[in-house]
Amino acid sequence: MSEHFFAGLDGLPRGGKPRTCGLTMVIDWGLGSHAQEDLLAVGADYCDLAKVAVGVSRLLDASALAAKIAQYRSRGVEPFPGGQYLEYAEVHGLCERYLPAVAAAGYQWVEVSDNLAPVGLDWKREIIGCAVREHGLEVLGEVGQKEGLESGVPMVEDAQACLEAGARIVLLEAAELVSGDASTAREVEEVIAAVGVERVMFELPGPWIEGVALHDVHRLRRELLRRYGSEVNIGNVDPGELIITETLRRGLGANAGGEEL
Repeated sequence: MSEHFFAGLDGLPRGGKPRTCGLTMVIDWGLGSHAQEDLLAVGADYCDLAKVAVGVSRLLDASALAAKIAQYRSRGVEPFPGGQYLEYAEVHGLCERYLPAVAAAGYQWVEVSDNLAPVGLDWKREIIGCAVREHGLEVLGEVGQKEGLESGVPMVEDAQACLEAGARIVLLEAAELVSGDASTAREVEEVIAAVGVERVMFELPGPWIEGVALHDVHRLRRELLRRYGSEVNIGNVDPGELIITETLRRGLGANAGGEEL
């Protein structure tokens, strides 16, 4: 019997894991072990990275966090702590403790962001370089600002600096993608032209951004797939939206490809 009852009705082709493009990153707000197991049972083949959001890593005791990390990695998913936790450490003068703790916990990836903390590009370069050279970590360097904040550094300069410092992937902050600002849209395209769409991961927005509703998330996801193709990198996917995101990537539905946009 075929591995799939619907073999032959496959939709658009997709590369298998480990992928270098078409990456999907889910956001884990503290999933319990059973919820995480369920997510991976149905979706491990379609998930590449998992952001353990904000300071969730601190709220889990050592055994629970180690088990969470190991469970993801056993299914080919790389977990990493959310960048706002690093920013918290920097603001409170505790940054020297952060990267050693990330490595000791068993993480092999880390996010470096500066979208809330009052730090500069030199700080970001230093942290990325330290993560790579001293701790052997893979880095996702986030570019862009939360709503209501401004940066004096052009996004393209920020993105290039992250990659030159050793980051593997550039994350585009979700708030930038839903701003509706024409100059911001041009900056996003400049980043893609400079570093290549395969090095960029677009973060989906969520209710933590003022005015964002679920239909805004769906609209942006479909627009990203329409504009950049099925192998675009998409981040901040809600665990409950992982499977539907994969169906949209493959065009498995009358409107799945977003033709109406």
